Amino acid sequence: MSTDLELLGSRMHIVSPNTEVSDAHLKLLAAVAQAGTTGMVTPQRAILDALQKVVYRVKINLECESTAAMPSLDALGDKPEEGRQLVRLMLVMAIADGLPGQEQMQLTKRIAQGLGVDEPAVGVLEQLSRNRHLRFRAGFMRRSHIRNYFANTYRLGGAKAVIKGILVFRGVLQDAAMSARYHGLRGLPSDTLGRCFHDHCAGAGIAFPGEKSGFPEGAVYHDFTHVLAGYDTSPEGEMKAAAFQAGYTRGDWDFFTLLFALVIHTAGVNLAPFPMPRLPGRIGQPGLALEVFKALARGNRVNRDLGESWDFWQVIDQPIEEVRKKLAVPPRDEPLLAA
Repeated sequence: MSTDLELLGSRMHIVSPNTEVSDAHLKLLAAVAQAGTTGMVTPQRAILDALQKVVYRVKINLECESTAAMPSLDALGDKPEEGRQLVRLMLVMAIADGLPGQEQMQLTKRIAQGLGVDEPAVGVLEQLSRNRHLRFRAGFMRRSHIRNYFANTYRLGGAKAVIKGILVFRGVLQDAAMSARYHGLRGLPSDTLGRCFHDHCAGAGIAFPGEKSGFPEGAVYHDFTHVLAGYDTSPEGEMKAAAFQAGYTRGDWDFFTLLFALVIHTAGVNLAPFPMPRLPGRIGQPGLALEVFKALARGNRVNRDLGESWDFWQVIDQPIEEVRKKLAVPPRDEPLLAA
């Protein structure tokens, strides 16, 4: 049974199975945690607790689950969207406090095959579990949201814009006219989308498009996501923003959008082209796992994919609260948990 958090057309929507299937899913997720080198520790417990509040409708003691007492495939139900969600959550569990273990990946792979779930992230993270970092990075980047950043940039200005965007991001070039347009947002009223975006970037030390090291314009919707969702650029904020973005994304890079942040900030593997703080198990911080899955639920409610030809310049001078209403962005304090 799907919850009211499901948004038709969004691939990474949250679904809540019936009680029996939920029980089986949670037991299997606990088994993945137990199969890791550290067993069931704080990050995995935090994720399981969050999932029972946001996704599943049962509360059970999961400390004693093991791969020896796994539920049968029949107990997992026959709905494809539930199976895909389970496999993805198993992968999240496997990287909760560091690199995924080979036993965790074998279990996830076996369940995915049994359910007929073709999830590319399984093969990608399997490379990481075997310490094949180059293969992992190559496979990840082929499927990640970075593809959409470049596709958007191409749509805005063709191959020339893509090449220029890469050179600007790498600090080789700058585009004074483009950066001036973004700096000009400072002159808008303080409650507008554009001024909030300007203050967000300036306050976090983020270069504007056109400035050296600035994102190509096709990727700017990520920082507009931060602004609209109300998440900062700390590692914790990036995890929540990525979950929110994954929730509204309708392309096949939806899950990789969330994985990108989780691999960096809780598995401890830096995929970014610049240094990042490393803290394996970060998602185990009090309340963070719950906030990440709530962010995914909030993203589900957004009525369009902001990475799919959304022209923020059309609403740049409008009050941010009006823009949020138009996009159906839920307030951060709105209850979004499963009953």
